[in-house]
Amino acid sequence: MDFALVLNAPELDVEIIEKHIIAADGGYRLVDNKPVVAVIGDFDTLSYIPNNVHTISYPADKDKTDGELGLDFIKNTGGKRVTIYGATGGKIEHVLGNINLLAYADSIGLVAKAVSKDNEIYFVNDSLSIETDKGNALSVFPFGGEVEFDSSSGLKYSLDGLKILPHSSLGISNEVTVGKVEITVKKGSAIVVISKKIKDK
Repeated sequence: MDFALVLNAPELDVEIIEKHIIAADGGYRLVDNKPVVAVIGDFDTLSYIPNNVHTISYPADKDKTDGELGLDFIKNTGGKRVTIYGATGGKIEHVLGNINLLAYADSIGLVAKAVSKDNEIYFVNDSLSIETDKGNALSVFPFGGEVEFDSSSGLKYSLDGLKILPHSSLGISNEVTVGKVEITVKKGSAIVVISKKIKDK
């Protein structure tokens, strides 16, 4: 079952397409009157508890973010895949924490990606296959330490056998050469960012 997890952000610049929607606290403002499975969080951002929708309330003093709690709910509800909306808007500390949600999702057995109008973000520690447009930029960032790639296809600059240290910018702004990119990681983990090509007006 595919889920959407909507986080709090200044706005959403891409339409939610999944039928099963979980809103994390202030993300409820952004669902645009679509049916919501549940609204989860401490409601400090939303500042009220919605009526006529399933809500799960947590104390403000907790060890997990509302986004992590949303992912836990999706996993416990039988979800397999989740698209995260609102991950890249707002305060920088929230953006970094939201990207970490991709690794958290993987750790509990969910396949996750974060999306916005111009970007798609993935976590990979084994293999990843992405359908995307030729000419888009693809960047890879080591996550949690050095990453070593086994193989890749569909990129201008091959990742085959490449090692990238955590402080290195070596993996930034590669170019997609065909409509499908495949990446295999030999050791470690990486964040993969697809930046969509800006079309000429």
